Order: sequence, then C-alpha cells, then structure tokens
Amino acid sequence: MEAILIVSALFLSLSLIQHTPKTTVILLDNESAHNAVVVGNNEGNITVDQPYSFTTLAALDRQPSAVEKGDPDAIRQKYADQLNILPSKPVSMLFHFEPGTVDLSESSKNQVDELVHVITLHEPASVDIIGHSDRAGDADKNYALALERAEMVKKYLLDRNVTLERSSVTSHGENDPIIPTEDGVEEPQNRRVEVIVR
Repeated sequence: MEAILIVSALFLSLSLIQHTPKTTVILLDNESAHNAVVVGNNEGNITVDQPYSFTTLAALDRQPSAVEKGDPDAIRQKYADQLNILPSKPVSMLFHFEPGTVDLSESSKNQVDELVHVITLHEPASVDIIGHSDRAGDADKNYALALERAEMVKKYLLDRNVTLERSSVTSHGENDPIIPTEDGVEEPQNRRVEVIVR
C-alpha cells in the first residue's frame, strides 16, 4: 500500500508504507476557501491547487508526477479509512437574546435541542460558549451581560445532561459585533451567544 498525504485545511501525513515507498498528495475540498500545496524534493516542485487533484512522489531522485485530477467518489472510497480519522469540522451556532436580558429570543429557544444533538454527534466534544452584546448601555455592563448570557446557554445544556468537561465560557461584550453600530445603538444580531462545537 502506498503512503498518502491528504491535504485539507491542514497537512496530515498518514503512513501506510509498503516495499516500494510512494507518497500520494491529495488536495481535498475544504468547501470554504481556495487552497494549494507545493510538493517537492531536490529534483523539482509541483503545485496542486484544485480539489481532488493529486501528485505522487515515487523516489527522492525523481521529481513529483504531473498533477492529475481525481474522481472525488473514487478517492473517498479508496482512502475511506484515512478520511474517517480526520477531525470533523467545527459547527457554530448562534443564540439571540432579548434586549438587556439573559432571555433567549423565541427563535433561539427552538435551537437548544438542535445544539444538544450536534454536541452528541461530536462526542467527546469541545464546546466553546462565547457571549456578546450590542452597544446599548455601558461597555463594562455589556461585558458582564454577555458573560451571563454565555453562562445561561451552558446552564441550558447542563439541564439537558450534556457533558461539558471540555468547554469554555467567555465574553466578548460589545467588542465583536456582527453588525457594526455607533455606541448606544441596539442591534438584535449582536445580542448573541456563539457556540462552537469541535
């Protein structure tokens, strides 16, 4: 079996060595940004810059093979074992709040069960809970309010028996708005808690 280097947002080396060592470098589709990788040795370099394209290093004294376009389904099937050990992509969810309170908006109340499901799918999950506020009111009070909102989301999860051993609760206050506003302006999209599940 040949060695394979699968490239997504990170470089991952998966060692599967046989009698004639050979390394295949595949650029996966990360569905969010254009990536490229330069593969080379003393004999030359080649750039792989299209999703599911690949090159092969067969020997140190030969330059990498010409880039070939792979079939996504064939690659997923051939390298299923290696792809299954890649970490899953983080999931981000936003919960919005009523002005000046720690009360979830009506639309966000319905998302708590969905969040519990997402965390269950990622177990053992790392969960970051980040509170935010709009710019209405005092900045120090907004920082405290955003932290209370984050703690409230954590409580909702604990009340549903979610294990949060690998979690953090922080506040950005009014300093990281989705929609920039002048000081003192209420903005519903900025009154939020972001939960990132890894």
